[in-house]
Amino acid sequence: MCTAISFSSNNNHYFGRNLDLNYPFKESIIVTPRKYEIRFKCLEPMKDHYAIFGVGISKFDYPLYFDCVNEYGLGFAGLNFPEFAKFSKPIEGKINIQPYELPLYMLGKYKTVKEVKEAFKNVYLSNIPLDEKLPVSTLHFIFSDSTGSIVVEQTSDGLKIYDNKFNVLTNNPPFYFHELNVNQYLNLTTKEPSNRFTNKFELKPFSKAMGSVGLPGASSSVSRFVKATYLLANIDRYENRVDADSLNVNQAFHVLNNVSTLKGESIMDDGSEEYTVYSSIYDANNQQVYVKTYENNCLQVFNLKNVDLLDNKLSQFEISHNEETKIIK
Repeated sequence: MCTAISFSSNNNHYFGRNLDLNYPFKESIIVTPRKYEIRFKCLEPMKDHYAIFGVGISKFDYPLYFDCVNEYGLGFAGLNFPEFAKFSKPIEGKINIQPYELPLYMLGKYKTVKEVKEAFKNVYLSNIPLDEKLPVSTLHFIFSDSTGSIVVEQTSDGLKIYDNKFNVLTNNPPFYFHELNVNQYLNLTTKEPSNRFTNKFELKPFSKAMGSVGLPGASSSVSRFVKATYLLANIDRYENRVDADSLNVNQAFHVLNNVSTLKGESIMDDGSEEYTVYSSIYDANNQQVYVKTYENNCLQVFNLKNVDLLDNKLSQFEISHNEETKIIK
């Protein structure tokens, strides 16, 4: 289970996600600088490209991003999409990209969602693993920038691109279901509700925020999609303030907090617990990513401006999972 969100405010783009799994990955911040040679299974290496930074793991000196943004603010996240994602052998005449290569290819070459959408006209997601011990993950994907976002899904029906007016993505079922399902909640309101039950007798709210009665609160992907969409569409966004970026990042984390998963809330068939391993929010203009983990609620911030973007080697920075508390004296 995972949830990704995106929004624009203060002439900036904010993008992020919860990574929900039943085990940690020992993930880190990874920077892919402009001169790092990106290798592909079916394509020529990319030796010059845009710099990319984000959260992931490195295997065989190869960055495997869970979520990331390039130096121009184009964002990416891969979310679990089991039973629906279908990747098979490469197709002749197509640009064959493996799912784990996707963020490197698209964010390395393109600056905008519009460019990515156009590029996908010739792309096929094939299933050659990085290594025989690392099977290709069953994922669907969100790309985002200051203009909006798209969802990319490859199923048995082929590869499809959806314009994502909600700027939210969770997991199963396919995106078209989520698009339709949100319409069930059009009566929700952030204001005090009026009596639409009947005109035969008076009914009135007896508590605050009763306009949101019916808003899903379950851990399921369908419920998280609706709740994240409702919150993202209605939260305050800060403009024209010196602290607007930090306030917007804070708002984004509050949205993710509302759809996070606690240990013990979701038990897998093998008895393991699925939980929000980490949450990340990218501040695109300032080229920063903020991360907090399940064990460590203190925000950890990484700034791309502190790294040599002309390097040819990956840089990695540890994300702390140790509980930290600030003592106020």
